Amino acid sequence: MSLYTDVDYPHQPSDDVDWQESFVLVFRDPKTNICGFLRTGAYVNQGYSQVHWGMALPDGSRFRRNRAKVDWEPHHLTGNSFQSGDFTRYTINPDFVRFQGFDKDAELDIRMFDYHPSQDWEMIGAEAPIVSRGGQGHPESGGRIEGRIRIGDRVIDIADGFGYRDHSFGPRKHNIFRANRWHAGTLGPALSYSLVYSVASDGSAYKFGWLVREGKREKIKDLHTVSMTLSDGYSVIGGWTVVELDNGETLRIEAETIDGIVTSTHLVNGGPGSSPAGIEAISIPRCGDLVGGVCDFNMIDNAHRGEMEVSHTLLANVDDGLSRRPFDPGWVR
Repeated sequence: MSLYTDVDYPHQPSDDVDWQESFVLVFRDPKTNICGFLRTGAYVNQGYSQVHWGMALPDGSRFRRNRAKVDWEPHHLTGNSFQSGDFTRYTINPDFVRFQGFDKDAELDIRMFDYHPSQDWEMIGAEAPIVSRGGQGHPESGGRIEGRIRIGDRVIDIADGFGYRDHSFGPRKHNIFRANRWHAGTLGPALSYSLVYSVASDGSAYKFGWLVREGKREKIKDLHTVSMTLSDGYSVIGGWTVVELDNGETLRIEAETIDGIVTSTHLVNGGPGSSPAGIEAISIPRCGDLVGGVCDFNMIDNAHRGEMEVSHTLLANVDDGLSRRPFDPGWVR
C-alpha cells in the first residue's frame, strides 16, 4: 500500500492569482558528503515558474542555479508530475518521489522513499488544527534516497542517502518577513521533523511544525531555534533547536552546516519586489545518540524589513553556475 495520498500529488490550481505550488528536496549522501537543495515551483495563474537549485562538495566545489521567472505552460502540470520549464521536474510514483534537474553545469536524478506518511504543520502554543485548510497545505517527509548527481565533470552515484521533501500548495502572497527559522530534516527512520519560528512584517510571531519518532507523531509544546552566523551577518554555520514535547521531554537537535544556498522569490538574490533572501543552510543534524542524516537550517533575517539584494557573503552562495567556496569555516567552528 502506498504511503502517498491526494495531498502529495500536484493540485489543480484555484483561480487565485497568487496560487502557487512547489516541491522541494533537501539531500545528503553520507559516503561522499555531497549535499544540496532543489525546488521546482510555479505561480501558475501568473504564467511563470521558479527554480532554486544548489549543491556542494566537501572540497568546496559548488553549483547554484536560481531562475526567478521561467515560462510556465499548462502541460507542465499533470496528474503525477510538475516541472519548471526544462530545468527541474517532480514526479510521484506509488513507491517513491523523483526529483530531476537539468543544466549544462550539473544534473540531478534522485528517487526518495519516504520513512513515514506526509506530515503537515500544526500551530504550537495555540489551539489550532493541523494546517491543511482552505485548499492550502504543506506536507513534508523524511526518507532514503538513491540516484545520480553530476556537478561539473564529477558524477556521483548515491545508493543509500538521506532526503527530506517539502510540498507547498495554495495562495502565497508577497511577504516581507522580519525573521524566519525553518529547521527541517531527518536522522533516518528514528526521527524526522519540521520546526518553524516566523516573525511577520507586522512583528507578530508564530511557531508551528511537527516531529515524528519511530513512525509516531509527537505533539510539540514549545520550541526555540538558535542560529549561528558569520561576520557577514548572513552566512549560517549551524545552530540548534530545543523542542519541548507535550509529555515534558526535551530534545535538542543540533545542525552543523556544510554549505549555504541563497534563495528568494521574485529575484535571484532578493531585492526590491522580492522576499528577503534566505539561506538554505544544508546541514548534518544530531540529536542525542542519533547522528547523521540531513537538514535544512534555513534562516531569514530582515530586522529593518529592507529590500536590498544580498551580496558579499562568506559561506552563503550567491554566485551563478559553478564556483568554489571562498571561505573555509572549519577553523571557526
